[in-house]
Amino acid sequence: MKLIAKFMLAIFILTLQPILAKDSTLTFELKESGAPLLHIKDTSNGIIIKEYEGKVVLLNFFGKNCKWCMKEIPHLVELQKKYKGKFQVVAIHAQEQMTLKERSQLENRFHFNYPIYEYLQNIDFIRYISQRAGWNGNLPFSIIFDKKGSAVQIIPGYAPKESLEKIINSLIK
Repeated sequence: MKLIAKFMLAIFILTLQPILAKDSTLTFELKESGAPLLHIKDTSNGIIIKEYEGKVVLLNFFGKNCKWCMKEIPHLVELQKKYKGKFQVVAIHAQEQMTLKERSQLENRFHFNYPIYEYLQNIDFIRYISQRAGWNGNLPFSIIFDKKGSAVQIIPGYAPKESLEKIINSLIK
């Protein structure tokens, strides 16, 4: 009798496996006041951001008190402008939440042309990326995704503009 029960359980699990596999795709929404709502789906090799499908995407984690982040931001603004329509920066502020005054000061200083999301409002996605990309919280930290959403480069730390541009150029072609 136990053997029959085990056999039936095994068949039941095998029957459900394809159904469960379909539902195992993780999805996230990045939310922030003043920024577009982004719909993100994980893939075997990366992520797809519905609103930026077909574009090269640079996901950048930065902090308001990180000197290397402040050095990198002007490069990201320039690259976003230069490759508009083909490339998209998505930034996540990953330190203690910015006050409205701090955010306004950063916006006035850098004239961001890409969306910025706060860590705390998007914690599930941050945990997912941390686990998937091996991010330990050091800043800056970037991941570059090709037009199909595959992660092609993980950049732990500051990246000079020339290095970023070389990667972007190779992926846009």
